[in-house]
Amino acid sequence: MGTGMHALRERGFTLLEFAVTVLVAAAVSAFLLNRFDFYRQQAEMAATRQLVAALRTALHTRAAQLQASGQGAALHALEDDNPMNWLERKPGNYLGEFAAPDPEQIGRNGWVFDTRDKSLVYLLSNAESFSFGEARLLRFKVKFLRTPEKQTLGLALNQVSG
Repeated sequence: MGTGMHALRERGFTLLEFAVTVLVAAAVSAFLLNRFDFYRQQAEMAATRQLVAALRTALHTRAAQLQASGQGAALHALEDDNPMNWLERKPGNYLGEFAAPDPEQIGRNGWVFDTRDKSLVYLLSNAESFSFGEARLLRFKVKFLRTPEKQTLGLALNQVSG
């Protein structure tokens, strides 16, 4: 009985055992790759939101500086300015200024300033992840705000597409 068991162990894997092992490894790999892609997308969205929040803070700071120094008329110039200029350092994925940016030519996963309509555009690394494949760009633009009752002027960096 001892010799028979020893002979079976020397044979190695059967074809069925090998196939099951490969299937299990493939299933685990597919699951892990899917989770990795999900976390990459979440990180991209978080980084995008963080930069937009920083740009909004920079806009409000710049507007307050202009108003405090008596240059309220200069607020209108902020509407056409590249918001990336308000930051001390531009982000690593800032690709520059373009007229009507085309993601196919510029690339993906980066910020550009559209000089044509004065908007800040984020080129998605994977557009299908964000809005069911329809939007390829997230577009933000500086807008003036007025409250009807107070007639006060304010500025906001609003998302206009995507």
